[in-house]
Amino acid sequence: MFGVGFLLGMLLAVLLHKNEPNDPDLAKYSYDFAYEKWLYSKGLYSTNIDPDLNRYKDKNGTDIEAPVKDYTEAGFLYDTVKVLCLVFPGTRDGAATVNRTWGQHCNHMRFYHQTLKDPTIPIRKLASGSSFGLLCNSLLEVTDIDYDWVVVATEDTFVLPENLRYYVSPLNSSDPHYLGHAMRFWNVVYNWQDAAYTLSRGAVDKLLYKFNTKEGCESGGKYWKNGDWYLGKHLHQLGINPVDTRDEEGKGRFNGYSFKKLLFPGAVSGFERYWKDSLYLSEDGPRCCSNNAVSFHGILSNSKMYQLEYLFYHLRPFYKGGVHGNKAAPAPLQSPHLSWEERWKEEELMKVFDSLLTTPADMTGKHLNSFKKVKEELQRVS
Repeated sequence: MFGVGFLLGMLLAVLLHKNEPNDPDLAKYSYDFAYEKWLYSKGLYSTNIDPDLNRYKDKNGTDIEAPVKDYTEAGFLYDTVKVLCLVFPGTRDGAATVNRTWGQHCNHMRFYHQTLKDPTIPIRKLASGSSFGLLCNSLLEVTDIDYDWVVVATEDTFVLPENLRYYVSPLNSSDPHYLGHAMRFWNVVYNWQDAAYTLSRGAVDKLLYKFNTKEGCESGGKYWKNGDWYLGKHLHQLGINPVDTRDEEGKGRFNGYSFKKLLFPGAVSGFERYWKDSLYLSEDGPRCCSNNAVSFHGILSNSKMYQLEYLFYHLRPFYKGGVHGNKAAPAPLQSPHLSWEERWKEEELMKVFDSLLTTPADMTGKHLNSFKKVKEELQRVS
């Protein structure tokens, strides 16, 4: 009976997953322009900039490769919405990779581990008996840092701080906010650490008012690898709960899987607890993830972290503008001493050559005809 009940339960979960894209609740989603309203309240507005500003800068500048921070929204948000990135690495190499990639885009970067210590990264050693204790004690350690939001992630998660700032900028960081991918386990709703989660300064202050000593932090959890569950439990007791962080199309911002799993339909197995325990589901496949996604988990190699850093921050297709990058080379200058007949002959010859620049489809025979045409045209013009 147990086996039959289990199979029926899993079949129901799969069917619900397949029907999720047709969820009528998604029809109510609409873009709220919260970010634009917040920007306008500061006397600003958003507009596209010519990507040439980043690619072709004054060669007399002191740092030619540096982005034009002063002219971008990303630069403005960096100064306005301060993000502290809190990472709990498993290895020194993993911490070093985060520090050299997406960690560079945080206002402040901190690594904590219960046994590892490496001043070159730096990883800070912080003894604790549980994952919640380590999290709580690390928050006590950073109270003197000037930040508005703290994002908590593991070393195999890639975070985009720019998209986080874009999402949270309309919110008051002094109020308690607890953002991430909401899950339910043992009747506790919490934000899944695999997908990374974010706490406002107001939420951290409330949490540390309850756990204001190292001993208090240690009493808040008993086991490793479930600090996110304990955090959700304690925040709920303080009246702080997860919310739906999907975008206006119902796509996930905080993603607990890698691109490889999420972008291919069916790659996230119907037997995984993601489908059963998630409060706010996003379909898998090409419509899985928000265009302004904040995090992706399961980046299992350092090389992939560097690849993502390149794709997100350095590969710049010219989607609009780009005069210098797209502009054709200027036509060669003609000698001012040519007669009108000589100038006319040169122009006609150039027209002939330009018309034959495309490689013929049949390289075995058509190219000979092309050369014959050129020869005949040269004879005619001369």
